[in-house]
Amino acid sequence: MQGKLVSKEQQKVILIVGLAYILPVLLIYLGLVPFSWRFYILILAAVAVLAIARLYRFSTVELGFTKQNLKSSLSAIALPTLASALLMFIYYMKQGSRIDNSAYTWPFYLFFVAVSSPLQEFLYRGFLFGIFSRAKLAIWLQILLSTLLYSFVHLIYQDVPTLLFTLIIGIFWGCHYAKYRNLHSIIISHSLLGAIAILVGLV
Repeated sequence: MQGKLVSKEQQKVILIVGLAYILPVLLIYLGLVPFSWRFYILILAAVAVLAIARLYRFSTVELGFTKQNLKSSLSAIALPTLASALLMFIYYMKQGSRIDNSAYTWPFYLFFVAVSSPLQEFLYRGFLFGIFSRAKLAIWLQILLSTLLYSFVHLIYQDVPTLLFTLIIGIFWGCHYAKYRNLHSIIISHSLLGAIAILVGLV
């Protein structure tokens, strides 16, 4: 008797991804859930995923919340992050804002840095790589799927450049996490680049 094409662990992954990562985005994109609720949806998804992570009995190390490889991961991500920030400022000085984000005040940026970025990294790098590893998916597939899902959540903004930007940066963060398995460095990079991108009206 031949083995199943999709293991039970992989079936769990499909169910989790479908309900926690794809369905909420579609509900917002299709207008069934107000766009203004997007951050609440993100938090609810994070709470649900956190509960699932407890069921999986993931350790903090498995989720990337560790001091292991911290120094090397920070060293590796620092230059690309600073270079990307510089490129965004150069773009802003030459082209100006692409999107008017002037309505965002400092509490929004505080929320983005302290809550949104860490949650996104937990959802799209730490947890996804955790369940993908348990399901024995190849590393390249883990990077690809996590990147596509990360870019997909930005579909709610209905802006093609934002999708392309998040796809490119998602590949970078995914490859970095696959190598160092440390979320702290990516959270710092995400907080800085995301805040600057919004500030200069790139996304």
